[in-house]
Parts: sequence; C-alpha cells; structure tokens
Amino acid sequence: MELVYLVILSLFLLYLAQIISKKFKLFDVPDEIKIHNEKIPNIAGLALIPYVLFMFYFFDYSQMISKTLNLFLIVIIIGLIDDLKNINPQTKILALLIPIYIFTRDVGEVETLGIYGSNELSLGSLSLVFSLLCIFLLTNAFNYIDGLDGLFALNVIITLSTLFFLTGSEKNILIPFLIFLTIYFLFNINFLKIFPKQFLGNSGSLGFGFLVSSFLIIFTQIENFLHPSIIIWTVAFIVYEFLTINIIRIKLSKNIFERDLNFIFNLLKNKYSSIKSLIICTIIHLFFCSISIFIMLYETYFLSLLLFIIIFFIYLFFRLKQQSIGS
Repeated sequence: MELVYLVILSLFLLYLAQIISKKFKLFDVPDEIKIHNEKIPNIAGLALIPYVLFMFYFFDYSQMISKTLNLFLIVIIIGLIDDLKNINPQTKILALLIPIYIFTRDVGEVETLGIYGSNELSLGSLSLVFSLLCIFLLTNAFNYIDGLDGLFALNVIITLSTLFFLTGSEKNILIPFLIFLTIYFLFNINFLKIFPKQFLGNSGSLGFGFLVSSFLIIFTQIENFLHPSIIIWTVAFIVYEFLTINIIRIKLSKNIFERDLNFIFNLLKNKYSSIKSLIICTIIHLFFCSISIFIMLYETYFLSLLLFIIIFFIYLFFRLKQQSIGS
C-alpha cells in the first residue's frame, strides 16, 4: 500500500514543483550550450525534499540509511541554491565536500578494492582521500548526463534496478527512488502531453549522484553484498563519459568547469533524432550494467578490472573519433 502512496505522492509533488517554478519564474533558459529552445521549469529536484521526509514516515530505516538520506537532502539543497543563484564552481565544490566528508566519517568509506585470489587491494591510509574523490567525482559525473530528455532518469533507473537485482529484494531502500524517477521520467519527456515538461536541475542530478555513490559504498564496504569489481559496471557509462568529456576539454585547452556541447548525446543528435540518441545511450548503459551480472555469476573479479580499463580506452577512442567528425 505504501508503494501506491509513493506513486501518488510523486505525482503530486512534481506537479507542485511545476507550479512553484512557474509562480516564481524559475526556468532553465535556452542558450548556445543547451539543446532545448524554450524556457523549462527546472526545480523538480525540490520535490525530493518532502518526498524523502515522507519516506521516513512510511519506512523504518537503519541509522546508517537515515544518515545517508539526511546527507542526500543537504546535497539537494546545495544543488537547489546552485539552480537559483548559479554559484561559482569553487564554492560548490567546498559546499559538496561537507556532506561527502560527513558520509565518510559517519557512514563509511572505501577501505578495500576487493580480494583477488589471495591478495586484497587495501587502501590503508589512502582510504579517506580516495573515498572523498570517488564520491565527489561520481556525484558530478551524474550531472554530466543531464542534458537529453529522459536520459538522466533512465540511466539512474537502470543503475538502481541493477543494484536491486544484484543485492536482492530486501534492499527496499531503492524502490521509492525507482518510483520517483519513473514518474519524473514521464514529466521530463512530456509523455503524451499529459505530464508538463520539467527538469530535475542540479538539485536532482547532484542529489542522485551522491545517493548512488553512497549506495555503492554501503553495498560493497559496509554490508558486503557485492565485490567492488562488480559495481563499477553499474556506473561505467557515466564514468566513461565524465572522463572522456574532461579529456576532450583539456585536449581543446578549455576550462573543465565550462559546460559545452561535446557530450555524446549532443553529438548523436547531430545525426539522429532525440529518441534515437536516447535509445543508443540507454543501450550502451544497459550493456555495461549487464557485465556486472556476468561478473557476479562467474566471479571473474580480476578480469572485471582489466575489462573496465580496456573498454574505457576503446570508448575514449571512439568518442575522440566521433568528436573529430562532429567538429
């Protein structure tokens, strides 16, 4: 019954966010680095704040999960301030590092990269720095794919669904977010013209980036449901694209903090329709996520690490080639 309430709640809160956005004229305004050509309400991430508060009411979470969700709310607020005030990158970095550090201190950090045969890749004294960097970079990496209608929601849905499958059905913490993202997806693509179009904004993209990063650490380091070499594939597409974009920016002598149109979905749109571009990106993500299932079934952990590195360079090669053609 709670799931039905969450569907209704998601619909109500997203409609409410739409109304607030129009009331206070809070829009994502089109410019030369955006592919939409009209003003779109962009504070759907605001709906996540009351949504999570209702989750606390519906479900009884452990102290670890409760702390994670509270920090998730802080990241959403930081992203919301960025949406409203467009804060400079340095200030945003410092602000994001606060909840990230609290998570590593109070919930958990990456202490090991897994056991391979008789050897464990323990991080030792590097654990804290490695954890801060991983969470911070992955949180921002999710923000990089929030540029094509439906892409962000579908990617996070696929990632969370894969984690749900890998960890078992007892991980009910993932279900409310899958419900919210599914409803948001309908709004984001303006499904059948019934659901008014809106964007999550930085509040939602940064928030979900932090949340996924947190779940990956919880599932591999604290609850030990999964080997670390398995979960890397659930975010491979996001990580590959994040690294590739920044390599391209460095190659072109651009500021890595300056947004541009060099993302894979933008380049695909030069050749295909938005729907075809969305399908291609989704298939790529699904392919990478399917590798995680293969690794879990056959426990080929060392092979997983090698494949992850090799496929990244293959991905980078084709992206650089695509970039040169697109230019």
